[in-house]
Amino acid sequence: MWRKVLILFLFVFIILILLPALLTGVLFQRGEQKREVLLLKLYDHQRGEIMNIELEEYLRGVVAAEMPALYHMEALKAQAVVARTYTLKQLPRYGGPGSRKYPGADLSTDYTECQAFLTEAGMKEKWGSLFYFYYWYRINKAVESTRGQVMLYDGKLVDAVYHANAGGKTEDSLYVWGWDIPYLRSVESPYDREKERNYLNRHSFSFAELRRIFNIADKGEAILKVEGVSPSGRVLEMRVGDKSYTGREIREKLSLPSTKFHITVEDGNYIFTCYGKGHGVGMSQDGANGLAGQGYSYQEILKHYYQGVEIRTIKSY
Repeated sequence: MWRKVLILFLFVFIILILLPALLTGVLFQRGEQKREVLLLKLYDHQRGEIMNIELEEYLRGVVAAEMPALYHMEALKAQAVVARTYTLKQLPRYGGPGSRKYPGADLSTDYTECQAFLTEAGMKEKWGSLFYFYYWYRINKAVESTRGQVMLYDGKLVDAVYHANAGGKTEDSLYVWGWDIPYLRSVESPYDREKERNYLNRHSFSFAELRRIFNIADKGEAILKVEGVSPSGRVLEMRVGDKSYTGREIREKLSLPSTKFHITVEDGNYIFTCYGKGHGVGMSQDGANGLAGQGYSYQEILKHYYQGVEIRTIKSY
């Protein structure tokens, strides 16, 4: 019996993991000999140094860090195009600012400034040595099959911002950053709820905790009143005690996953029920995965979340 189990395991390993990895490696190496490459100056914030890295290699590390490798392939492709567009938009050669935090670099691995990034060692640590080959194959396929593809609006690279989960509806850029961007409009994202861990979260705070966090006087009241909400349901302004805060400030102070929340009181504690994860602008990664599961192509997914864009291939960097 154990021999049959062992043979089955080896068969699955070869078909699902080893063979795709070997084929991908061969095809990738052959293709690289004929393709023009773009080198990026990437600041490794953990090592504290700038390294040169080829664009598509960098994108594999970004997609691996930013989206679960087992998400639908069309969602992974959408993420690859988004990440490529976001990257090129930041480069000085395309009119971007480069790294604002680390002078001399185009980008950084610091996710608080740029996109998250995983090295090969980081991928193996995240996925384990056994599944690394299969997951890397999927990530590489998404990047390679969309090679050179970016999103344009009115002939220019777009700000391809994205987030984990929109809580059912994305946000308009106007309500987050204060400026109106025509392709970053609020749209429905109905499949966000399929990923419950990101879609719905509850956070509880006692009166004492709120008084400490917001520096409310000992005799002051913990008055919590939402005073402004965007059309997508995100808190724009809120009063705590005798002070007013933006929804973003509330989110930062309380470490909430999003600004889409409502408050109830239970047993003397203030319960913040939050929907979604992230700023809510642009593509919802969980929503993209849900659309892919319904048969949407990556082009359709992108054109849903970024209104009026074109998807073009840059043949020369």
